[in-house]
Amino acid sequence: MKGCTGKLKQRIKNNDLLIFGCITDCRSGMAVEMFHECGYDTLLIDREHTALNSETILEHIRLARALDFSCMVRAADASYHEICRTLDQAPDGIFVPRIRSRAEVEQIIKTVKYPPAGVRGLGGYTCPVGKYLGWNHVTEQIAYGNNEVVIGIQIETAEALADLDGILSVPGLDIAVVGNDDLSLGMGIPGQWTSPAYEQAVERIIAACRRHKVMPGIACGDPARVRFWRDRGMRAFWHAADTVLMWQAARQGMADLKKALV
Repeated sequence: MKGCTGKLKQRIKNNDLLIFGCITDCRSGMAVEMFHECGYDTLLIDREHTALNSETILEHIRLARALDFSCMVRAADASYHEICRTLDQAPDGIFVPRIRSRAEVEQIIKTVKYPPAGVRGLGGYTCPVGKYLGWNHVTEQIAYGNNEVVIGIQIETAEALADLDGILSVPGLDIAVVGNDDLSLGMGIPGQWTSPAYEQAVERIIAACRRHKVMPGIACGDPARVRFWRDRGMRAFWHAADTVLMWQAARQGMADLKKALV
């Protein structure tokens, strides 16, 4: 089965523009196929704000692997069991939300990596990352986990904004995505994403990412805002979610129908 190719890690190293499609509610593999066939670069499967269970997430990851479609999972938190159980299903990487300190990021890096670089337990033949992917030797699995798994965080707290250089300079960090809702809330200006104060804060994050060679990203569905932030240095976009696309299409479809029946 396709997977664990390191392609996503290489695209990040190349500073390619990455458009993520996001699964937040859909239990069907149809959502994975939809984002793949519509040309999205990679897939985000969300555990933080959804009711998706572990079995559903495993099946989404498995289908993405079969399609040679890179995927990352946003973990619910930074705990060992959350990160390791998720990575054992063999996504290409993991995002951890609500970062507040450099120490948190250092611990995340250790949790993701196998010894001696970290503390992750090795499931060589008992989980998808080991059993299904055809490693010639367990040392290949260890090397992949330590070198090719993409490690991402979210910058979305006042504490993170106050220590950007400390957080983003942790060795091993690949990508940092701005969480607009929580960051604006932490700044005391909830939802004011086009205000000068907010845009200046995001530009500070982009600049810090550049200093430390971390790919900057942002959650952004409006094409005009995607272009706005791309022109200011953003390289990754959480662009569309399954539920949002469905609601938008349903509203537009009904509006068009009512107009036609007047």
